[in-house]
Amino acid sequence: MDNVTAERILNILPLLDERQRRLYLANEAKAIGYGGISQVSKVSGVSRVTITQGMAEITREGYQPEAQSRCRKKGGGRKLIETKAPEIMEELDRLLEPYTKGDPMNPLRWSSKSMRALESELERLGYKINDTAIAEKLKALGYSLQSNKKDLLSLTL
Repeated sequence: MDNVTAERILNILPLLDERQRRLYLANEAKAIGYGGISQVSKVSGVSRVTITQGMAEITREGYQPEAQSRCRKKGGGRKLIETKAPEIMEELDRLLEPYTKGDPMNPLRWSSKSMRALESELERLGYKINDTAIAEKLKALGYSLQSNKKDLLSLTL
C-alpha cells in the first residue's frame, strides 16, 4: 500500500461512523486486491473481521448504498467493564505485580504473563473479559505490550 492511500485512510476515518468506516475500508481493501484486507487493517487499526464483514456487505447481490442517520440507538453498544466491575484495574495490577519487569523509575513496564493467561486468571476470579480488552487496560496502566528484547534472548538461550 502506498503512502497516499494510507494517508487518505487515516484522514477520512475520524469522519465516518462505524458502518461507513466498515464499507469504506472494505472498498479500499477491494481496490488493493490480494492482501488488501491485511494492509488496510494494519494502517487503520480496524479489525480484519470488521473489514471482511464490510467486504461481504458490498459484494452481496442487490447491494444498494444508502444513507442512514444512526448505526445504533442512542446509548447502544457494549458497556465498558469498568462500569460493571470498577475494581478490575486494581485486580489486573495485582495479578501482574509478581510478573512485572522494567525499571520502576522508568514509565515503560512490561509483563512476562500473556494476555491469554491473564484472561483465564480473571475468568477464574469471575470477570468476563477478553484478551483484547485486557491489552487496552494494560496500555492504560502503562504497560508495553511488547516484551523486552533482552527477555526474548534469555528465552531462546
